[in-house]
Amino acid sequence: MCEDLIRGVTAVILAGGKGNRLGCNKALLKIGDTYLLEILVSNIKAMSDRILLVVSPHDYNHLLSIHSSLFSSNCVSVICDSIPNQGPLLGLIEALKWSDEEWIFLVGCDMPFIEKPLVRLIYQSRKKGSQVLVPQLNNFLEPLHAFYHRSCLKAAETAYKQGKRKIKDFYPFVNVSVLEEKAMRVIKDYQISFFNINSTEDLQRAQKIFSCIQKMSMEEAILIEGTDSNR
Repeated sequence: MCEDLIRGVTAVILAGGKGNRLGCNKALLKIGDTYLLEILVSNIKAMSDRILLVVSPHDYNHLLSIHSSLFSSNCVSVICDSIPNQGPLLGLIEALKWSDEEWIFLVGCDMPFIEKPLVRLIYQSRKKGSQVLVPQLNNFLEPLHAFYHRSCLKAAETAYKQGKRKIKDFYPFVNVSVLEEKAMRVIKDYQISFFNINSTEDLQRAQKIFSCIQKMSMEEAILIEGTDSNR
């Protein structure tokens, strides 16, 4: 497995959101008896031996108490946003400051079914001068399933200081390489990688998908997930 890792990359999981529609931080959600974060970390560790979790200072102690064994057994580092509830852009900035790798792969903690072949394909799409590698699904960019070069830090900080809070707000000021959906179709079941959980209905669907995956029936999981990207 070690030989198959994506080298020179820190995998970053953002878990600083309040999860208003679900009533709690999504890193505290379970699919059946398994924590959502546990499923995601299991998938991520097959891609990178450096995993960083960025959390809100309000949730830091609680998450550590619940997931301490998960973090220690998988060598997950945990840091806090310097200011709580400021959106994903600050989480990206904190991760870029922390990591000493050339690239980070950024993912939301509500995306448990990340597919390694797709992540590798996105990374392989980089060109000379690329600073962001972002896939496009159903004509929407997916900034929380994307790679960011450490050279993005200055532009991200500038956008944040200007009051911006969305990751895509700094895209006009860096070199963005977009992987179009037609290029992703070489990866079987690539859509499942983008499934995210924003509602109780999504959580119920995630349970069905997880059950199918455990039964080695990815085709059935894809039928459940469909093409709805929950926008």
